[in-house]
Amino acid sequence: MNLTLTQLLETIDEEIKCYREMQAILTQEREAATSSNKVQLMHVGQAKQDLVQTLTQTENRRQALVGKLATHYGIQDRPLTVSKLCACLKAPHASQLKALGCRLKTLVETVQRENSVNAKLFSHTLELIHGSLKMLNDLIYSHAVYQKPGSEQRLSGYSGDRGRVFCSTV
Repeated sequence: MNLTLTQLLETIDEEIKCYREMQAILTQEREAATSSNKVQLMHVGQAKQDLVQTLTQTENRRQALVGKLATHYGIQDRPLTVSKLCACLKAPHASQLKALGCRLKTLVETVQRENSVNAKLFSHTLELIHGSLKMLNDLIYSHAVYQKPGSEQRLSGYSGDRGRVFCSTV
């Protein structure tokens, strides 16, 4: 069982490294968005996708290891928390697991906060674009589309004498 526990600690450490990397990527994403650097934003988006895939695999491996440990120690509670698992472990492993769990939890909360900030930034940018497009659409003559014959309003001036070429109607 020590092997499974060691693998769990290594897996959590890998997750912590991945989340630190994600934190850096989210900072790059925010910088690319605020500087309107499309190329950098595309590269950051690809790196973010790759890292999410790696995190998913690591998380699945962690859950499998936790499931093994829960079965071994006879823990039926779901979801299994770090403190419940630590209660079954001996002192050095329990303190290591608890410390890694706290670091991971803090890092995940930080990444979630930064991701939320970036989402709000993109949402605000889209609102500004939508407002600009709406304003431009309102500036265009509203009757520029084809209308039903006979429903047009009579205009005065040069454009009001449509159909007259020289002295007669066309």
